[in-house]
Amino acid sequence: MGKHSQKNKISYWEARSRRRDLRNRGKVKKPRRTGGSKKRWFVLFFIIGLLVGGAVGVYYKPILKAGARIYLSFKQRQWQPKGEEKVEVEEALAQISADPNKSVNTLIIGSDAGSNKGEGGWCRSDVMMLACVHERDKKAVVISIPRDTKVKLPGQGTEKINAAHSYGGPSAAIDAVKELLGIDIHHYVSMNFEGFEQIINAIGGVPIHLNKAINDPHAGYLPAGDLNLDGEQALIIVRSRKLPGGDIDRIKSQQAFLKAMFNKAETMRDVWKAKQLVDIVAATCQMDYTAGELETLAEELKGFPIDSIQFVTVPGVPKNIGGASYYVADEAGIAKLAVEVNANTEVSGELMAEMESNDVGDRGRIEETVGPNADVITVLSGGRSSVAAVPVVAEELRLFGHQKVFEGQSKRTHQNTTLYYRNEAKEACEGIKQSIPELADAQMVMDDSVAIEYNSPVVLVLGSQFATPPLYSIYGRVMKPAFQVDSLGEKVGSFN
Repeated sequence: MGKHSQKNKISYWEARSRRRDLRNRGKVKKPRRTGGSKKRWFVLFFIIGLLVGGAVGVYYKPILKAGARIYLSFKQRQWQPKGEEKVEVEEALAQISADPNKSVNTLIIGSDAGSNKGEGGWCRSDVMMLACVHERDKKAVVISIPRDTKVKLPGQGTEKINAAHSYGGPSAAIDAVKELLGIDIHHYVSMNFEGFEQIINAIGGVPIHLNKAINDPHAGYLPAGDLNLDGEQALIIVRSRKLPGGDIDRIKSQQAFLKAMFNKAETMRDVWKAKQLVDIVAATCQMDYTAGELETLAEELKGFPIDSIQFVTVPGVPKNIGGASYYVADEAGIAKLAVEVNANTEVSGELMAEMESNDVGDRGRIEETVGPNADVITVLSGGRSSVAAVPVVAEELRLFGHQKVFEGQSKRTHQNTTLYYRNEAKEACEGIKQSIPELADAQMVMDDSVAIEYNSPVVLVLGSQFATPPLYSIYGRVMKPAFQVDSLGEKVGSFN
């Protein structure tokens, strides 16, 4: 991506062509065939390249790359904008910086174009995300933009940002997002929901954990628990808005689902499956990427760690204005976000905490399915009297080194403090019980159903008689290992 060049400078592709010409200079060239057979030979070469690439690509990677390159070039015309629309998109997009310290930013637009019979032309966008990727440092920030965000559109006045796409297609959506965020956009990808559904089916579904059932008359129904979503079910996740937080909670669901989808895609190594995905993308997506740029992007994102992707939402609050529901963006918060993303392609811990201040302790509706050995603990109150103890105990567990500790209320009343665990997490459960003296009398119960219900290998339910430990006692216990010479170099707390 950093290989792209600015206007009036030699392009990466031209430079590569010239280097190849210099290498070949002086060589005797054989006369090439011309005429009508040229096209037939190209098609034959394309088929052979794909077949050979698929058959022996796992052993000869260059052959696989050649096959992929030819196939992508063959499909490029299908996904690129054409005519006047192409000109408008090129004018709206910024040139990629030659500075390798800068990110490459792609606007992702999801719409339900064509889902209604007889529908034609542009429609309102249903999903808008700006993916800012720094391929050299293997990090990225994905900014979700609520569809109801209040903006002013040229010639239209005050509107919701999702209307921009219906008025002028991708170019208008790009301009609206640039104006809102103050961040350049270099590429765009627009996909309809039919394509999204087909892609999910092609990769064999996406495993997630649903904390609460979804029963949305406009989106559909999904039961709570561990699920492997097919395309139709995945659409329910990303489209349902029947939530306490409306569009903001829906965005959380989309972000959690994307993480799970990325993890599933990471495990795929099937060449023919990749061809199927390319076919779906070409038929249902529109984007400005060339085949060469996609190939370069795929190469640069190889081994990209999912944990290095930060998901954030445009800061703001929902408001009812003149009888219409809007999401009013926080201009000061956006300015801080833009400064950090433009400078470092990263959101600082301080700003992230500020943006998430209203979501403390909220697990959201969907999560990735947690494995039986994962270092994840859920602390629940088993009655009103133990509600105040939950954040105290959860904080102590975090101080002991456990990264993911969730808080909540048990669905059932518990008189006695109980530690539920999966069979694989028995040793970890014993370690938790030993580390907190107040848990000395807690019952340990192996129960996979409770662990799966809360998507945690260990679930600690504080009974109604639980005594909250004093903070000075907690910090004393946590700091004690630091003063023991024989414990230096050991982890304070871990499931491993």
